[in-house]
Amino acid sequence: MKYTVDVQEAKAYASVVVDGRPVLKLRLFASLDTVEGFDESYGDIAVDVVEGAEGLVVTATAHSTVWDTRVTTTRFLADRIETSTVVTGRGRLTDMHLLGGRRTPRGFLPSGSQLQQAYSPNPDHPTRVIRDALEPATISVCGEGGEPGIERWLFTPAPWCFAAAVDDQWLGLSVVAPVAEQTFTSYHYLPVTGGFSLRLDYEGQTVVEGQFRTPPLVVHLGGESPSDVLVQHRALLDSYGVVPSRTAVDAEWWRGTIFCGWGAQCALGVRTDQAPQPLATQTNYDAFLETLAGQGIVPETIVIDDKWQASYATCQPDPVKWQDLKGWIAARHAAGQRVLLWWKAWDEEGAPLDACVTDAGGNPVGLDPDSPACASLITEAVTYMLSADGLDADGFKVDFTARTPCGSSLRHSGRRWGAALLHEQLRLVYDTAKRVKPDALVVTHTPNPAFLDVTDVIRLNDVLHDHTAEPGYVARHMAYRAEVVQAVCPELGIDTDGWMMPSHGEWRTYVAMQGGLGVPALYYVDGTDTDRYDFAPDDFDAIKDSWNRYRAARSL
Repeated sequence: MKYTVDVQEAKAYASVVVDGRPVLKLRLFASLDTVEGFDESYGDIAVDVVEGAEGLVVTATAHSTVWDTRVTTTRFLADRIETSTVVTGRGRLTDMHLLGGRRTPRGFLPSGSQLQQAYSPNPDHPTRVIRDALEPATISVCGEGGEPGIERWLFTPAPWCFAAAVDDQWLGLSVVAPVAEQTFTSYHYLPVTGGFSLRLDYEGQTVVEGQFRTPPLVVHLGGESPSDVLVQHRALLDSYGVVPSRTAVDAEWWRGTIFCGWGAQCALGVRTDQAPQPLATQTNYDAFLETLAGQGIVPETIVIDDKWQASYATCQPDPVKWQDLKGWIAARHAAGQRVLLWWKAWDEEGAPLDACVTDAGGNPVGLDPDSPACASLITEAVTYMLSADGLDADGFKVDFTARTPCGSSLRHSGRRWGAALLHEQLRLVYDTAKRVKPDALVVTHTPNPAFLDVTDVIRLNDVLHDHTAEPGYVARHMAYRAEVVQAVCPELGIDTDGWMMPSHGEWRTYVAMQGGLGVPALYYVDGTDTDRYDFAPDDFDAIKDSWNRYRAARSL
């Protein structure tokens, strides 16, 4: 792959021709909007072009309506293009526009492109992986599956990298920053006819006092496929030194087959016309495991799901549902099994007000990991759940990271926001867990290299439904999710998940292939919940066959 660059100084953009084909016309300036106003360039933009040892270096100095100075430096290197902007002054960042910006009197100017296809590593559609280049996409730590129009909660966050293509030429659009500098909530690919721009959402929660440098945005070229682009993305992060080191030592038991009771709770709820959360009881979990054991199915790890606890923040067992959770876990240990407890990120139920992010009315809306009260709350809860003096559980299935607080009017204790604040919450959980029980397992849905130091296994998360799709779409979509994890976080294991299945047929297809993606996870004990299908003997045989094949491969 070879590319050439032609800098248009008067209009402050650079034409990029790849292997003889025009592909991009990249704007050489950015806009960093603030609570105080839009960041508009006015007058001439001074463009300086220098041929360096590594490649072309272009500096664009603009007059800004909100910053004292704004200088964008773009480096055209052999295999990539790197751009970053430095501003000086004061302001609270809201929207950061990259490869595009506001320039009076023309308005917002995106980059130009001939892009035809785009790809997001963040699952937001039941079947589609490759999309038309004119369809926008978002990678975020915020999302809500129960809200109309928001389906981006499955990986929170996915890797900060979009891929796009002209014909079979794939390129990546990577944000490169250590997690401490990831104080944004979302990364957007924003196409227009004939072009695109990128945006990071800071929501007025990042305060600039003096100088601020944007995270480098790297356009890397020469990808053979979207997966290859993600592999390049991880290599870039490693080369820039922004990937945290893992200190935890993997335990063999982490690769044991999983039974998660959530699907069984939901199936039981459908049959008895009840909500699933009240069904997370000791009696029901005994019945679930007895049903499986009666069919010769014995999971190595059991996940007690939502809502075993009396309140989400304090993590004490509900005494009505669990008369002796500590004793129940001890019995599972005696049987050679491990127990994970479902832990709900961000939920403030049972937390004191000074441990919470609050809204404009002073109402709690989520935990505040930067608050000393919240840090103590999480540390005490994790210690209790894992220690021999407490419940003596073996780890956690972390859920609802997509409820990362979002909003410019929210109030909180520290300077972290967005991905950085989520990472801090998970760090409190993870570091405490490893101190109490070094082989504790922490499962999250954060397949982003910045989170390598706060997770051990990535779960592929819930299944999205599309009743118009061709049969087998669940397996294909889950394979795409696994491919994302393997490309950017190859050090981590994969929990293949398995709820909510749209039909018995889709469930059977997925059960057969789970072991090829990661650790098989079973959510049902006697039938599925969506179509109320009752399992037949051959269904139990299918589970055993899948698990036996996985275990045989694991022992090699």
